[in-house]
Amino acid sequence: MRHWPLTALELTTPDLTLRLPTDAELDELAQVAADGVHADDAVCFPQPWASGPPEERARNVLQNHWWARGDWARHNWRLLLAVFRGEQVIGQQNLSARDFAVTGEARTGFWVGQQFQGQGFGTQMRAAALALAFDGLGARRVTSTAFAHNTASRAVSSKFGYRPNGVHRVAVGDVAVDAHEEVLEQADWPSYAPRTPVEIIGLPICMSLFR
Repeated sequence: MRHWPLTALELTTPDLTLRLPTDAELDELAQVAADGVHADDAVCFPQPWASGPPEERARNVLQNHWWARGDWARHNWRLLLAVFRGEQVIGQQNLSARDFAVTGEARTGFWVGQQFQGQGFGTQMRAAALALAFDGLGARRVTSTAFAHNTASRAVSSKFGYRPNGVHRVAVGDVAVDAHEEVLEQADWPSYAPRTPVEIIGLPICMSLFR
C-alpha cells in the first residue's frame, strides 16, 4: 500500500512471521482472542480486554488495531503485528513508543491464543520485536511490564537478560495488582540476539513513520 508503507514490514523467525494483518486475517486474529487468551479467572493485562465474553474479546482486538492505525504519529506510535505460524494466526506482538526520536525507548507487549501457548512462540515473538527495535530502529532501551503472577511473560524477559526496573501497583477493575517493569539496554542486546535469528523485511520505506 503506497500510502501506508507499514503493510510492507515483515519480521520472520525460524517458525513465525509477524506483519500487519489484512482485514480477513484481523478477523481470524479476533477469533483467536474469542477462543481464549488466558483462564477465565486470570488477570493478565492492565486493560482487561481479554476477560469479557468471547464476542467482546474479538471486538476489542478489532477496535484496538483500528485505533492504533488511525492514531499513529511519529511521536506516539503503536505497532500491532499479527503473528502467523504458516497460514495460522496465533497471536499478536506489539512494539510502541512515545517520543522515540528523543528518548530511544520502546515498549513491547504480546499475547498468544491459549491453544498455542507453551510451545516457545512467545520467545520468538519477543526476539522479533527486539530485533526491530534495536537492530532496525536503533532503540537505546526496551521495556516490558508484566504482573507478578504472569510467570510466562516474565520468563520470556529473563531469557533476553532484562533487568528489574521497578514495581508499581495498578487497579484492574476492583483488584490491585503489582506490575513489574523490566528493561533491556542496547548494550546488552548483542549477547542475546544470535539465539533467535530474525529477518526484517520492508523497513527502509517505513522509517519516516517511526522517527
